[in-house]
Amino acid sequence: MDPESTAASASRRGSGRRRPSGSGRPRLRGVDAARGLALVGMMSVHIIDTVDPAGQTPTWAGWLFTGRPSALFALLAGVGLVLLAGGPKRPTTAGASWVRSIVAVRAGLILLIGLACGSLDAGVAVILVHYGVLFLLALPFVRMGAKALGAIAIGWVALGPVIYRAVYLGLSGELADFATSWRLWHSPGLADLAQPELLAMDLAVTGYYPLLIWPAYFFTGMAIARLDLSRRTVAAALAGAGAILAAVTYLIGRLTVATSSIAADVAGPSGPEAARAELLTGTLLPIIEDPRWFLLPTPHSGSTIDLLHTIGCALLVLGLCLLAAPALRWPLAPLIGAGAMPLTLYVGHLVVLQDWRADDGLVSGASPEAMYLWLVVAVLAAGLVKELLNRRGPLEAAIRAAGVAAAGKRPVERE
Repeated sequence: MDPESTAASASRRGSGRRRPSGSGRPRLRGVDAARGLALVGMMSVHIIDTVDPAGQTPTWAGWLFTGRPSALFALLAGVGLVLLAGGPKRPTTAGASWVRSIVAVRAGLILLIGLACGSLDAGVAVILVHYGVLFLLALPFVRMGAKALGAIAIGWVALGPVIYRAVYLGLSGELADFATSWRLWHSPGLADLAQPELLAMDLAVTGYYPLLIWPAYFFTGMAIARLDLSRRTVAAALAGAGAILAAVTYLIGRLTVATSSIAADVAGPSGPEAARAELLTGTLLPIIEDPRWFLLPTPHSGSTIDLLHTIGCALLVLGLCLLAAPALRWPLAPLIGAGAMPLTLYVGHLVVLQDWRADDGLVSGASPEAMYLWLVVAVLAAGLVKELLNRRGPLEAAIRAAGVAAAGKRPVERE
């Protein structure tokens, strides 16, 4: 799931960076640490309810982790792709061709793994199929600079919610029923290949990670990775800009919910308080004709405020991790190691959750809190072992081997 790891050869030396990878750039530990945080954050909302049993108040997982970790994950995917392509140094034509080849293979395998995971009964909105498509969509842009990529990201943030809302509200008949029934809980699986038109609609509009919205995160990550992320001034600027953007959009979103009649307008039998809690956690995903929809903070809603807020949070976390990694290499080693093998750990936790949710599973009797604690400990322990042994995760190693077999050796890029 991390293109940067395709060419990386890690070193135990250095402060916050690993020995140069095949791209000639060091692997940034802060990026891996941020990816590790995204992983454990996503796991929380896969296990812990986002709203309390009474349906009136968001839980700690609902407050902190709905929408933000998956957005960070997608943004870091764009970062990883550009780091593989050279980071601040744009690749030559031959280098870009190699990157496209190896990432195309990687994306195809992630798509297949994602479809298989979508067939599991894990109770999770699996991101892998959308993730693989994002890599494929970004391949034509690997040689672009920071300004061009930034312009694409800004354009997607500005226009994506408008187009997405118009398309969604324009659905009718069978497609409208499909959107209403499956939008929140359906993950593309192998069985969906028999209905390609619905699969395409789910990927683009009606899924949990609609591709009319999510490339905004990917292109934002690509744009910032064209900066020199090893510089503390760049990391501090990312953290500062992210903090301001996250705070301002948080206030706008909360004020919109608190001072408007939207919660009452979309309230069901449980009343406006329950609707308000759902608007803040993403349990309820309204696409409404009221133009105030663009100001709603609802995670995964695709609204402008949701998009800007989660981008701000992602920039803040990435900037802080880039700043902390050099000084806290070993305290952060479990997160760094986990973030360097995200595909293995993500798929592994889906398998565990399927067993947990089965009536006769080995861990089916565990409480949500105990299961989450167990999984976090397991993920961090695996990350620490990965760092100590300096080995790739099993799925990462297999996908890297397939990519290298298809693309060959990386061409030497001369100054």
